[in-house]
Amino acid sequence: MISHSAMLLSVIGLSSTWSLATVSHAGDPSQVIAEGLVLPIGIEADPNDQIWVSEMGAPSPTDPPGTPGVGRVSMLAANLDGSYTQVPLVENIQVAFNAMMEPAGAHHISFAPDGSLLLATGGPNVPSAYPYLGSVLRYDPTYTVLSAGPYAVDGAALIGQVPVFPFVRQDAGYPDSNTYSAIQIGTEMWIVDAGANAVIRYDTVSESYSVLAELPNKTNPKGTTPPFSQAVPTRIIADGMGGAYLVELTGFPFIAGNANVFQLAADGTVTTIATGLQTLLDVALASDGSLLVSSGGDFDPDTGLPAMGAGSVMRVRQDGSTTTLIGGLWIPSGLEVIGDDVYVAQMLYGTVTRYSGIAPQSCVGDLNGDGRVDGGDMGILLAAWGLCS
Repeated sequence: MISHSAMLLSVIGLSSTWSLATVSHAGDPSQVIAEGLVLPIGIEADPNDQIWVSEMGAPSPTDPPGTPGVGRVSMLAANLDGSYTQVPLVENIQVAFNAMMEPAGAHHISFAPDGSLLLATGGPNVPSAYPYLGSVLRYDPTYTVLSAGPYAVDGAALIGQVPVFPFVRQDAGYPDSNTYSAIQIGTEMWIVDAGANAVIRYDTVSESYSVLAELPNKTNPKGTTPPFSQAVPTRIIADGMGGAYLVELTGFPFIAGNANVFQLAADGTVTTIATGLQTLLDVALASDGSLLVSSGGDFDPDTGLPAMGAGSVMRVRQDGSTTTLIGGLWIPSGLEVIGDDVYVAQMLYGTVTRYSGIAPQSCVGDLNGDGRVDGGDMGILLAAWGLCS
């Protein structure tokens, strides 16, 4: 299997019930703002800086095919006392299991330019059994709609559906498909398929599909079995300049130093901007122009999962150098930055935690946005020396 959900092999069934978010109060350097979640995957802030979360919510793999999952998409509503209440928009999203009992369902979320919410759902798009998987689903997250919910996956909040699985498997000819994340840039959706190891472009005007970019296999160190790993892209976000940033998990055996951060242009050009990383799960943009990435860290061969406490959140500067901001995490599947706060979802703990005041901020004199004030900034200043036009 060449999807991120391979990490869930031994954890399905660990959590089977929902709870409202429980919290600690503002002022703590870190606070759990939601817990009791079932396999949270994505975190995203809406245009009003409200936090939303997606949960795969997988049922037991022994349940009959087509058994509804408990996957859902919710807003974490901030209360006046500093606590949060989980308000579901969509619930009971299906989960599909492949022959290896690996699940796929509700994956990452994002917000389109018009404010609608995009949910990437993995697995097969089979009309009779899994009609809303293998797709990007567009929902109306406005307050009026949210307050009247929650809705079924095909309920009144659903605006539209873009099936991805049929194009990837039948038209593009890839042997596997697993829709994992999506963004909208202008009138185009850029969709990460972690089965095809490709980014699919969908034109919302012409309703046409094409392959925007494909990530090639990775060469493993000499003597490693297997000698090659698949790239397995996970998360894509807009870069604010008409392109996107993209991170990769890589495939088994998840070699340390084999994962990269890429910049993707509208013409499909892929540029590597940071190397030497491992098991990347999510990426967010800080206000100073640097990136934050979450890593699962080393894999434990005994469990087939990232080792407990091996996960981290790292800052990637524009020159490609990295610094660890948060350590000791376990599968930090979701990551978001709001101002100087960092929000992290940990899949197996079922939590969302806010780390206050640690996101990098722009500093005076850092003209090239690399997190330093040095000769590079002086060169920019001298080149612009003179009268302002």
